[in-house]
Amino acid sequence: MSTAQPNVRHRFPGIDPIALQHPYDRAALGALQRVPGLDVVVRKFIELFPEKVAYIQNIAQTVRVSSTQCPQLYGHLQEACAILDMPEPELYAAQHPVPNAYTSGCERPYIVVTTGLLDLMNETEVLAVIAHELGHIKSGHVLYKTMARCISLLLTIIGDMTLGLGRLIGRSLEAALLEWDRKSEFSADRASSLVVQDSQVMLSLMMKLAGGTLFQRDQMNAQEFLKQADLYQDIDANLLDRMYKLLMVSVVSHPLIIVRARESVNWAESQQYKEILAGRYPRVPTFGNSGNSNRSTNGKATGTEPTSSAPASAPTPPTTSELQLVHCPHCDREQTNQRFCSFCGGIIA
Repeated sequence: MSTAQPNVRHRFPGIDPIALQHPYDRAALGALQRVPGLDVVVRKFIELFPEKVAYIQNIAQTVRVSSTQCPQLYGHLQEACAILDMPEPELYAAQHPVPNAYTSGCERPYIVVTTGLLDLMNETEVLAVIAHELGHIKSGHVLYKTMARCISLLLTIIGDMTLGLGRLIGRSLEAALLEWDRKSEFSADRASSLVVQDSQVMLSLMMKLAGGTLFQRDQMNAQEFLKQADLYQDIDANLLDRMYKLLMVSVVSHPLIIVRARESVNWAESQQYKEILAGRYPRVPTFGNSGNSNRSTNGKATGTEPTSSAPASAPTPPTTSELQLVHCPHCDREQTNQRFCSFCGGIIA
């Protein structure tokens, strides 16, 4: 199932985040943005969340990765950013035995990976993890995902300020936000797939997250894990089975790992994925101050990065310019929300 070898991976100049968006993510985001009071909660979150304090705390307790500090890990960040055509965020390694990675910082996103993850994964799997977190940043997930981690506390504060009324009203918002939070992981997994360009890597990564240890990591079989994913998919014999699945998912912050594994393999075999590898994908519009020197013009790649661009005669897929992009005066980025910026949370109108 491999589609590319290391060091010859395709790059995607000007790729639009919409190319990564999973239908589950799109549907859940639409449901979330229709919930009354979302803009109010976003503004209150920006006001209350001590982002600067969290950033300083992170600097004080982790190792910042750079060209002179953990250069091999920094090389993975550079490669993933080049493939996804995006600026490099800060990357940190944190001492923690549990394999994990996360992105934080609404205005200044940064990525943290734990030592437990670095010890367990091989080099290509680490690249996939970094690409996953970059997918969240590129897709504008960071504000909402940070809110999802804090939503219960935030609604408690708002509830205390409104004699409990805000907490009661906020239940539907909390449910919609946590549902989107889970579904957004599928889009970030697609970013991983585009960077490593090998579905076997995604499968082995998910397998290790499910039950990998240093002792047995070289004795695990990815194909057996895929059979396990198929078995889970087949457990829908009756309504009770489906209810059990729903209850399992509703209490976790991420989709079930076995489901993510199957989704990653399915996408790697899809026509949409093959079209992107062939250079036929939506591109970020070049107007305004958005984009960088590698953005495209009229659907043709520019810059010097190696790519697998489509022939000049190939039709260009629609871009997000058709979705009535709105310019944010605070972070100077284009997005589709009419009331507040989906990236920084600043009020637009």
